[in-house]
Amino acid sequence: MKKFKFILRLSVTLILISYLIFKTDIKKLSDIIAETNILFLFIASLLYLFSSYLSTLRWKLFVCSDCSLTIRKLFSIYMVGTFFNIFLPGIMGGDLMRIIILRKITGIGDAVASVFLERYIGFLALLFLGFIFFLLFYSYMPKNELIFLVPLLFLIFSSLSIFIFALRKFSFFRLLIDYFYKFNSKAFSKAFLYSLIIQLIVMFSVYLIFLSIGASVRFYEVVIYLPVIIVLTTLPISISGLGVREWSFVVFFGGTLGNEKAVAVALLWFLSVAFASLLGGIEYLRFKNFFDMPKK
Repeated sequence: MKKFKFILRLSVTLILISYLIFKTDIKKLSDIIAETNILFLFIASLLYLFSSYLSTLRWKLFVCSDCSLTIRKLFSIYMVGTFFNIFLPGIMGGDLMRIIILRKITGIGDAVASVFLERYIGFLALLFLGFIFFLLFYSYMPKNELIFLVPLLFLIFSSLSIFIFALRKFSFFRLLIDYFYKFNSKAFSKAFLYSLIIQLIVMFSVYLIFLSIGASVRFYEVVIYLPVIIVLTTLPISISGLGVREWSFVVFFGGTLGNEKAVAVALLWFLSVAFASLLGGIEYLRFKNFFDMPKK
């Protein structure tokens, strides 16, 4: 089964890459990338690192308060997760790595629940921002039926949240919901505020990458389209989101910028994240230290 899933993901990646090669002038694409403003790209990587640190602070809100986990250690674990996101399917594979490490400290149940809550609130803020900007700037956006994916995804996510609470009788969902009730409204409000800031930083870093190649886009376009692109890239249907991410940028930005600039931004965004995530690779070399941590 695992081999079949890998072949399926590899097939999706290769099909989409082949399609993009067919639809893109490779020479023009390489010229665009060669003329990239490296300073903007470097700043985008630093912003991603900063957003990862804020994500760690958000995660800390839902990790046991009585276990020996400092922000420094938790940040190391978080960055190991981002490093593995580069190689694993979708962009959620690193979450499994975080759970594997954290379970040695908190136990498997709390590890799964804390990672799920941290990721859940992040997605809620992401889709919320997209939805709010959709309402505010819809009349200024290019007419594209796919823009309605923004409110649709927000409504689906909200409905699924309600549905999960309705499934409390199932053990897995009961675990998550019981863990949810351990925390007060102040913790969730703080986590949501962190999430809004994190998502805006990520969106601004992508906006900088557009500027780095001289692409003319408005910031609100990035805020509206990026949530859909991230959701599609998160789906475990390709290798590290490769192909899906580039195709998504072409779908949403190719009509106004051209396919070459859209693909260039997608590739440069991946490279900026991969560069920042190398810190997680360094932390992975210290991986055995995490297993020396005492259990809760």
